[in-house]
Amino acid sequence: MPDFDPAVNLTAPFDQGVFLLHYNRGREGFQEGRYAEARRELESAQKLRPDDPDVLNLLGLVYFKTNAFPEAEVIYRRLAKENPNVFILHSNLGLILFKQGKLDEAEQHLLRAVELRPNYAKSHLYLGLLYRQRKKLGLAMDHLRFAGADKLLREVEIEMRPPSRQTLPDPSKATTEKILAVQAPRTTQPQPALTTQPGNVAAQAARKLQEAVDNTSLIEEKHIDLGRGRKVEGASRTFVLHENGFLEINFANSVYVKKGTVSSYSGNLKFTAESGLLGTTAQTLVKASGQGKIFIYEKGRKAFLLDLSEEFVYVEGSNLLALEETLTYRVEPIYDSAYQRKIDTLKIFGKGSLAISTDIEPLTLRVTRDLPLSISSTALVAWTGNLMSTVVDDKSLENIMIESAGDSGFKIRFEGDGVVVSEQ
Repeated sequence: MPDFDPAVNLTAPFDQGVFLLHYNRGREGFQEGRYAEARRELESAQKLRPDDPDVLNLLGLVYFKTNAFPEAEVIYRRLAKENPNVFILHSNLGLILFKQGKLDEAEQHLLRAVELRPNYAKSHLYLGLLYRQRKKLGLAMDHLRFAGADKLLREVEIEMRPPSRQTLPDPSKATTEKILAVQAPRTTQPQPALTTQPGNVAAQAARKLQEAVDNTSLIEEKHIDLGRGRKVEGASRTFVLHENGFLEINFANSVYVKKGTVSSYSGNLKFTAESGLLGTTAQTLVKASGQGKIFIYEKGRKAFLLDLSEEFVYVEGSNLLALEETLTYRVEPIYDSAYQRKIDTLKIFGKGSLAISTDIEPLTLRVTRDLPLSISSTALVAWTGNLMSTVVDDKSLENIMIESAGDSGFKIRFEGDGVVVSEQ
């Protein structure tokens, strides 16, 4: 299956390893706030793969974090042009243009982001701030209300109130008023906050945007809902999962299936090993070529489907049951370098269907920045989102966390924002 750049398949394996080394270091530096280091590593990765969208997206965010807005703009203009229907690219580009004062173009891209994903709150937040700066306060309130930005909404409401008429005090009452002011009880109702002066609106908006961008979404935040039976409009309907556990695959060109799970098939099909997966836990995947129908059943395991619509998911290799040819994959293992071990995870992305199998009904676990997740490598099925994985070397956990019989797994810690699927 071709990657983003077909020429990469002609590159020596060592070059691929160097690329992943720079990319992973850059991603780790970004996650930990070491932006200068992340920029160096990602720029090195980009030299090896100039067109890799993951590198470009992450490098664009690093440029933004370091206030290199023109460089970030160049990258996101390219990504948005090449992926016109990816809402997060338009949202991020709109934010970058807003920071540079290019309000007309910023508005255009943010409106496009809202059109593509109407319920994405951050696009509405950015539009609310933009319209506030342009004194279109009615529109600003509409978008801020949708974004749930209550504090900003109250500030805009105050700005919309007509100014109260100022009157000169009566000199004969000055002494009395002063005494009353001194004697006023401390329990008086608090007055509304002062309205931001027009000259400070841009600075106020910039400060709010800077707070918001701390949670700016990566393109990888187009992670999927890992719930069972999810439907995506326009996604592939090649795979059909029957109630009795059989997976039916109808295809006209090729499909990838797990060796030893084909119950029956119709058509003149040819099965070949997938060389790109040799040496990994997904090496049992074979390519079926031709036109026909395949029925798959893996005894003793449960299968469920995922439909990707320009999204991504990481899957542990042995849990991958079938994969549509329209999807692209890349092997990105999680290494336990201290003991020379690894868990083979495949990053699968694009538009199409895949099937995953587990021993038991899987458990979906939410990961947030405040609540990282630790999990045994033997329990990991899949994950998606803006997550960073590290190996935990803590002997005290050996007698606490579940291990599979006869299998010496290791502990993995996920940090960031996303979802992890476990089967233990």
